Amino acid sequence: MPAAPRHTAATPHRDAAPASSGREAAFRLARRQFREGMRIEMQALANELGVSRMTLNRWVGSRDRLLGEVNWSLAKPTLDLCRRKAATSGIDAVAQTLEGFIATVLDAPFMRTFLRQEGEIALRILTTRSSELQHNFIAYVTDLLREELPDPPGGLPLEDLAYLVVRIAESFCYVDMITGGEPDATKVGAAIRRLLS
Repeated sequence: MPAAPRHTAATPHRDAAPASSGREAAFRLARRQFREGMRIEMQALANELGVSRMTLNRWVGSRDRLLGEVNWSLAKPTLDLCRRKAATSGIDAVAQTLEGFIATVLDAPFMRTFLRQEGEIALRILTTRSSELQHNFIAYVTDLLREELPDPPGGLPLEDLAYLVVRIAESFCYVDMITGGEPDATKVGAAIRRLLS
C-alpha cells in the first residue's frame, strides 16, 4: 500500500476535491477492493485516495454504510438478472428470483470471504438498519410482489409481506452463522412458495 502523499504548496491536499467526485472515487475503490476479497479499511482507503479519514467519512459515511452501499450495488443487478431469468410469473416468479439471488450470493467468492472474515459485522450490515441495504432489499421485493401478485394472500400489506420474504431468503442464506446449519438456496424457493400460496 503506497504511503499517503505529502501535502505541500506544490501538491495541494486532495481534500479540496469536490465531494461528489471524491465520493464516487471512494465508492469505486471500495467496490473494487470488496470484489477482490480485500477487507475494506477506512484509513487505508483514505490513504490511497490521498485524503484524510475525516474527509472520507464525510464523503461516504460510516464503514457500515459504505459496505452496505457496495453490497447493494452488487445485489441490485443480480436481483434484476435473476428476475429476468425467472421463466414464469406470479408466485413462482418471486420464488425463482429470490432462490436464484441467494444461490448467486452463496456462490460469489467475495461474499464467502466477507462472511467468513467478518461474519457478525456482515450480518449487521446485510440484515439490519445499520446500512441502507436492508431497506433497499425490502423495497425491491415489495415492487416485485406488487408486479407479480396484484392480490397477495393473507391480507398483509405488501411491505410486511416483502419483509417476510426477505427474512426467509436471509435465513437460509446465513443459516450457518445463525444456527450452524447448511445454507441452501433451494429451501428459499420452497419456503417462499409456501408463504405466498
